[in-house]
Amino acid sequence: MPDLRHDPAAALNETCERVAVRSGATISRCSFDNAEGGRVTGYLVEPEGVPTAGVVYMHTTSGAEGFLPEAITLARSGGIGLCLQFQYVDDQVAAIRRSVLALRRGADLLLGRTDRVAGVGHSGGAMMMAVVAGIDRRFSCFVLEVPMAGLTHHWRDSGHPEITRMRASLPPELFERTLTGMAPYDAEHFIGDVRVPVLYQFARFDIGVTAAESEEFYAMAPHPKQQRWYDSGHVINDVAAYTDRAAFLAEHLGVTVS
Repeated sequence: MPDLRHDPAAALNETCERVAVRSGATISRCSFDNAEGGRVTGYLVEPEGVPTAGVVYMHTTSGAEGFLPEAITLARSGGIGLCLQFQYVDDQVAAIRRSVLALRRGADLLLGRTDRVAGVGHSGGAMMMAVVAGIDRRFSCFVLEVPMAGLTHHWRDSGHPEITRMRASLPPELFERTLTGMAPYDAEHFIGDVRVPVLYQFARFDIGVTAAESEEFYAMAPHPKQQRWYDSGHVINDVAAYTDRAAFLAEHLGVTVS
């Protein structure tokens, strides 16, 4: 297994700049030191009082803004949210490592303000969150939206037009070498070690993650777990998905999102 340990006591050297104030929530652009690579940037959304619990979010398709509305709703309910994006760099293994470690450092940041945290991830962010779920015992629960067994499966098998073009553009030797480096970080190697409740959210009309891939990954996961399916594409915009996440967090994190 790859070594993804970090020092939770290491200085974050965080900076936050307030960018907006909403009823019951303050939104700041923040940055902090990662365990590897450069600085991590995102949004910190804080409540008016002392946070009751926190959520680290990672969205790939829509970036750090993808879960921002939910983080604002969380803050209005007394929680604190940290919205991050996948740490894109040209070196794919470095990108994965930095993304996983960004989530762990994000938990360090939130646990300096509250005593309970959860993780919510979308797509690639869900796969990074699955890795974290298998190795970081500080989280109370996780929500994984449109995850699958790993990025190497996505790169090799996906019929998504962008992935198909990427496969065609890379020399076969480079493609295989890249996948060999990425494979140890696939979520399938970590999901079996999860010890807390996980909500899996899948989309029936997802052109990037098939129903078979979704079912395969869910079958790998240990209990306690639950799954929900939605008539949606890759970015699940069914109102029921937001409601289901809120109910799950209320039950397992102890923060009522309303």
